[in-house]
Amino acid sequence: MRTLAKEVGAVVAATRILRFLATHRRPAGVTEVARSLALNPSTCFNILRTLTAEGLVAFDPATKAYSPGLGLAELAASALDGVGAVRVVRPHLEALADRFGVTMTLWLRAGPDRVVLVDRAEGSAMIRIHMSIGQRLPMLIGALGRCMAAHAGLAEEELARRYALLRSDALPPFATFLRQVAQARQQGYAVDTDNFVSGITTVSAAVRDGAGLPVMAISAVDLSARLDRAATRRLGAAIAAAAEEVGRALGARPPAILPAA
Repeated sequence: MRTLAKEVGAVVAATRILRFLATHRRPAGVTEVARSLALNPSTCFNILRTLTAEGLVAFDPATKAYSPGLGLAELAASALDGVGAVRVVRPHLEALADRFGVTMTLWLRAGPDRVVLVDRAEGSAMIRIHMSIGQRLPMLIGALGRCMAAHAGLAEEELARRYALLRSDALPPFATFLRQVAQARQQGYAVDTDNFVSGITTVSAAVRDGAGLPVMAISAVDLSARLDRAATRRLGAAIAAAAEEVGRALGARPPAILPAA
């Protein structure tokens, strides 16, 4: 007679918590999760904190509540065969690439300080910028870094520490970066011209989860010579609108009630 392998209690509890949050339809606090699953509150808190650190659960510091994080999408991408967050964004990437003739990219937050390229759509321009799926970058780099920082809730000291580790063709001073982060928070998108890579302009907007935290970034990449100020503004507004629509589709809160970064 075959015997079952011994289950690992913490893994079982973490799986039950993830399933509970996925089916609960609204964020839940530690006490509610622990009571509903008959878990020790201290154990439940530690598991939730670990899942949050790994990006699998999102935490809202304003309400002290937890909800599913889009880090789950990265783990489930192959099993879902394209269904999920990436598939939700794909039509927006294609529409923006066709409309503006740029290369559109989708970056998924992978851990606390990195992003990974999970999808792209290329415009019809004769000369196009190609980026490889799976490419990883620091979360604060370029335009996507400014829009991610605008909503990540990181203290200025932590932003400064991470920013000092970045490498690019022309990295702006940290004070300039902070002004650009504030501008991205206000207008809904960020622009990087010739800083990350000389001759290249990127325009990005963050997609936020149910707790208002940035989990993805939609970005456009093109030659700086092809994007004047007016074109960049139009592109930025269109990307910001797409990011907001994707956020609503994924259950994000309206921007008006997001906690301040």
